[in-house]
Amino acid sequence: MSWKPCGQRSEPGARPVRPGGPGQSARSRKSARAGRAIARRESDNVRVGIVGGGRIADLNCLGWFDHQAGEIGAICDANQSVRERRAAEWSCKAFKSLDDMLADDSLDAIEILTPHHLHAEQAIAAFEAGKHVSIQKPPTITLDEFDRVVDAAGRAGKIFKTFENFHFYPPHQLARSLIDNGEIGEVLSVRIVTASGNMGNGQGWEIPADSYTWRLDPAKCGGGTLTFDHGYHSFEMGRFFVDAPIDRVHSFVNFFEIGPGMAFDIPALISWSYSGQPVRMGSWELIASLGLDIEAEYYVTDDRIEIRGSQGIVWVNKCSGEVMKEPPVVLYRGGESRGFHRVDSRWATSFRLATHDFINAIREGRPASSLAPPEARATLAFALAAQVSARENREVSIAELG
Repeated sequence: MSWKPCGQRSEPGARPVRPGGPGQSARSRKSARAGRAIARRESDNVRVGIVGGGRIADLNCLGWFDHQAGEIGAICDANQSVRERRAAEWSCKAFKSLDDMLADDSLDAIEILTPHHLHAEQAIAAFEAGKHVSIQKPPTITLDEFDRVVDAAGRAGKIFKTFENFHFYPPHQLARSLIDNGEIGEVLSVRIVTASGNMGNGQGWEIPADSYTWRLDPAKCGGGTLTFDHGYHSFEMGRFFVDAPIDRVHSFVNFFEIGPGMAFDIPALISWSYSGQPVRMGSWELIASLGLDIEAEYYVTDDRIEIRGSQGIVWVNKCSGEVMKEPPVVLYRGGESRGFHRVDSRWATSFRLATHDFINAIREGRPASSLAPPEARATLAFALAAQVSARENREVSIAELG
């Protein structure tokens, strides 16, 4: 392989998910069984090399430290100060070259936290080097790239996981469990709202100014910095609560330029319909509430989900940020409301659980339970359809994307 620098990503009590375990959806259990057999390993630690030491690595590292079989063995980053700082923090090796990291036989897996346009080639190189791979969402910027990564994973006989922490967030898992238990009857609608808040008064974590530079370039991000990058989370949630494929998508997205070839995509309203009967629909609204104070440790956003069924309603009232001191999950059924106050609503927990799933999958010789390739591809197609709809000002069928 030719020399390649590592890309830098300068960004910034529910049950763990287990294949077939309680609180896990039918589609997740199906994905957990999908894929070829993988050699089982249980005796040794799983050692990972993390590619990209930017802001989000502060959360992605957590699960490696608190899992008894997890270990960070190396950091690869093109920025010398970043890789040296992470190597000191994590007590691990530091690499500038991805090729050099992949040549390290002590590493079992690679976790990719770089800009999106680098994901596919870095993942394919890792599979060719015999490593398991976890890629931060969105996994690739096209479906063709995604399929090439899946093929490489298949040839190598290694695990390919798309790291989607929203899937593992305990309030989301609890809401799905309530649905599975029939608490709201048949799901009829999913409504998601994301409001960006005031980042100028010390709320949330510091995000380097250059962390959005590459995201503002569609060729590197794959689409809008909000409707595609963050949007992958919301589109996964649109799929997570309904066991039916997405059929059609329509987007209203306001793009405003902030420089040559750079634009923010907010406000936005994206709607979709599900296949089959009964007729079911969903929507995601993205709002720029830039004067809104939001209590947040991480990103300053107010994220809410409302799932309406034939007999009841479930609300998820927080994620990264918090506006009101209210139960993370509320169920309405039979004329009464029930708040679930004791569910673990720390956003960092979702990162820990997603990492634990990857480590356990490697040790147990099984595919990752979420997101396994079929589900990750379906969510990617959903996200890409929203981008096409916004560009072409029309309704888009998922089937068009192939």
